[in-house]
Amino acid sequence: KEKPASGMRRATFVVPGAAGPAELSVISLPGDAGGDLANVNRWRGQVGLSPWDEASFKKAAQKVSSPAGTFTVVDLVGGPQRMAAAMTMRNGETWFFKLLGPDGTVGDALPAFKAFIASTKPAG
Repeated sequence: KEKPASGMRRATFVVPGAAGPAELSVISLPGDAGGDLANVNRWRGQVGLSPWDEASFKKAAQKVSSPAGTFTVVDLVGGPQRMAAAMTMRNGETWFFKLLGPDGTVGDALPAFKAFIASTKPAG
């Protein structure tokens, strides 16, 4: 279910689930927005997890191709909430797709989240 976009968010969706709803946000920021590992570690902190080093990040990250480019996807599980996140650089902007919510909801929605990422197309 789509919610109104606000602030930096290009889009926001509510994802229902038996464990409670999750939220999918789409954000774009100029440049590299601090870099992949820095962003992932900030998100890990948001869900109660310790930071990754570069090797842990590379081991956990998956690549998902789409018409908009190749996304780096991570599944941050083990804290009080779970987050699946995808990011890609396009035309000087970094695009972030983040699914945040209860572990069960995010886990159940993970295949659909990856399919959504894979279907992402550039505007126009």
